[in-house]
Amino acid sequence: MDSQKRKRLIIQYSLKLKELKEGRHDSEQKGSRVHQKSRVLKTESSMSMVKQPQQLQMPPVDDIISKGECKLIFLQTQSDDTGFRTFNEMMRTNSSWLTQADKLVNTLSSPLQLKNRLQFNHSQALRFKNRIEQKWNMTVKEVADSIIQKQGQKEQKIKLVHLKINHNDTDDVGQQQEECSSPALSQEVITTNLKFFWFHIQISDWKPPIREGCTVTYIQNLNRCIMYGGIGNDLFKTFVTLNIQTWVWKDIGTGVGDVPLEGRFGHTATLYKQQLIIYGGEKKYNNAMKMRECYGDVRIFTPSDKTWIQLKPYGDVVEGRRNHCAEVVGKYFIVYGGINSYGKVLTDVAGLNLETCKWTSFQIENSTGLDGVSDATSLAMFKSEVKMENPYFSYEWVKKKGKSFLPITSEGIYIFGGRLQNGEAVNDLRIIQFGFKPIKINKIKTKGQPPLARYSHSMSYFRQTNVIIIYGGRNDSKQGNILNDIFVLQIQQFQWSQVQQIQQLKHGKCRHSSVSIDSKILIFGGYAQHVFANADIQLLELDQNKVAKMIKDNKNNKNKDVVIHSDELVNNNTLKVFKTEYYNEAEDPDLKQKKIQENEFQRLCYSNFKSFMPLPQQNHSSLVNEYKNKREQAKLEILKNLFNDLSRRNSRRTISDFKIMEQ
Repeated sequence: MDSQKRKRLIIQYSLKLKELKEGRHDSEQKGSRVHQKSRVLKTESSMSMVKQPQQLQMPPVDDIISKGECKLIFLQTQSDDTGFRTFNEMMRTNSSWLTQADKLVNTLSSPLQLKNRLQFNHSQALRFKNRIEQKWNMTVKEVADSIIQKQGQKEQKIKLVHLKINHNDTDDVGQQQEECSSPALSQEVITTNLKFFWFHIQISDWKPPIREGCTVTYIQNLNRCIMYGGIGNDLFKTFVTLNIQTWVWKDIGTGVGDVPLEGRFGHTATLYKQQLIIYGGEKKYNNAMKMRECYGDVRIFTPSDKTWIQLKPYGDVVEGRRNHCAEVVGKYFIVYGGINSYGKVLTDVAGLNLETCKWTSFQIENSTGLDGVSDATSLAMFKSEVKMENPYFSYEWVKKKGKSFLPITSEGIYIFGGRLQNGEAVNDLRIIQFGFKPIKINKIKTKGQPPLARYSHSMSYFRQTNVIIIYGGRNDSKQGNILNDIFVLQIQQFQWSQVQQIQQLKHGKCRHSSVSIDSKILIFGGYAQHVFANADIQLLELDQNKVAKMIKDNKNNKNKDVVIHSDELVNNNTLKVFKTEYYNEAEDPDLKQKKIQENEFQRLCYSNFKSFMPLPQQNHSSLVNEYKNKREQAKLEILKNLFNDLSRRNSRRTISDFKIMEQ
């Protein structure tokens, strides 16, 4: 019966093969030639398998295993101990495969035995195929690594020859310039002889009230500093902007949207994509609870349209706090330390994913022996902008066009100073490092004479000399507890040095606000010795070339402070700064308004007046003051007239009322 069935199958497949070759079937004529060819190949293979069921299963398996010329060469080059053989060779050495397949189906007919053998052989072929592909990928990787290593050796030989020919010590500097593409950053800067220059800016127009505990942030695309919060004669909740081109303060109100009901101080305002992340801070004193509560909400303020958005995060519970450190690293808003509503100094590090709005309290290595700090300052120091998907994993640098990497050896969030739970000030330098699980907080061993322990100070970074600048602060163990010194830290060597101050301030500051713009540090507000600091602006010049020129120009003014009027600063080429690539001067409304006022002043000054008569012998400032006085007198006269009219009307009414009562 088996032989008869086999003959019938052979006849059926042969007839189908002839019909396909001759193209007799109309349905298959409509199909493509490629489909017909595949049908022919399938019928031929099935016929051959029926005629010789035990032998014709071998060639397809060999083709699968040794598919491609590269893999044939690979198989031929392998040694005997690798265990790789073609299927035919394995069948010769191990005949138990067929017997094992036969044992599984002793009671079955020959077609089922054939089917099981083919399935068994197919699974074995796939196993060998996967093993060979793995080995092949490993060899390709080894060959590629060897090629890269040879190229590196060739390049190294070329560099060694280049060094032997020049015999100069400047080759290392050249290599650093290639890496950093900035000669100012690549060379080692001697920070022992640095000099910084102080000068004051007196603004004649409106100025914000004096305060402490506020934040000042520089917005590049608006070319403005924006100040929020703080405490003085009141707890402030409005925003105040400072135009860096016109030096005009402007109160822009509280904004719209999810506006906070009360003001705050001791908070942080962190810049993220030209927006401010407002977090933490203190409320007004609660007489019922006898405490100052801390905010724990996260709000985002957009300065361009003055809108508030309150985030609704989920995840781990993070306590509200004040006097903490906050930085943005990639898409994470990182918070460290601070004081909670009950006066406890916190030691945790938390991160808010700004895309998913999820809080995560990070695991810290050796967190049990680590003291928390409050009133410290922080800087996010990375070679470039960071793309970080998870703080526990490694991050990437985003290289921007025209900007080089910073020469930073240890990346992370730098934290200096602060106050412990017992109120003692410290001068430790800590770095929060990411890319580890748990994350690390390391205390850095520095060289040189470190600054005195302090808290409520300011911390800035100057790219040109690659230094961190520490100014002011407070130390309660010192007699003059408000400090007035400046220290710099050279980042590559971690070397501390004190800076000579030209035109030094009379009194130090603490709890002030500072922001770095170009080569200057702008300082506002704060607390001096027993009093609030005035509302004027102090600028600290860091560029050594500009400092040398200022010293030369102010030789005869050694004992007096350098006071500059805001109008003089705008027209002074030496001190004119703060024009960024994001700023469009033509669209600045404050500049337009100021030009209109200048044109009006010029009209009053007779600058474009043509006459044969002599012009008035007065300078510009006197004419401006005269114009202002006349305007004030005109306003007073209008008010007097209104008051007289009202008094007359009231007197007439009283007389008429008296007559009516008499009647």
